[in-house]
Amino acid sequence: MKTSGFRKQTAQEIKEKQDKTTARRIASLKAKQASRVIKPKAKKKPAKRTTGPKKRKSRTERQQLETKIWEECKRIIRSRYGDKCYTCSAEGLEGSNQHTGHGKPKGALPLQFKYDIRNLRVQCYNDNINLGGASDIFIAKLEQEEEGLAFLKEACRQTEGGWIIKKENGLVGKEATLFLRELLEQYKGIT
Repeated sequence: MKTSGFRKQTAQEIKEKQDKTTARRIASLKAKQASRVIKPKAKKKPAKRTTGPKKRKSRTERQQLETKIWEECKRIIRSRYGDKCYTCSAEGLEGSNQHTGHGKPKGALPLQFKYDIRNLRVQCYNDNINLGGASDIFIAKLEQEEEGLAFLKEACRQTEGGWIIKKENGLVGKEATLFLRELLEQYKGIT
């Protein structure tokens, strides 16, 4: 029988080889550490003393109005439609599982339709967040309602592919602020 000419290393030879490798690594690290230039630490400036809470960026009147209108929209929709999900019919929604969803996305709509309560319904977290509003089901149900269909006809145009949002020049500047003020007053009057 022919042998290959290689012999198997003993445990002692393997340990010696590992010890040599470890010793080289340690020597290399010590050399790197010795060659480093140690810079003195810069003195820290004393912290500025603040009084009171941090200042927040001030929100514009329009942003404040939009926040207040959204709170009114949620109040109206939840009092009107209760705690049942519009798209999946889950019942008993409350807390963080009870959302106010849009049939057509708020960000794509012109200002005059962003807070239109005909486009808002109660939805569960799963449908509104995880399923992106379940818009196909939402729109199909809106089409079956008189006020929902009226909203779709005003804000969108119907094509073979579905309802496409009309690209209108939205309200800007003072006109937008006046519109939002009037809308807020109108929604506060709804019980």
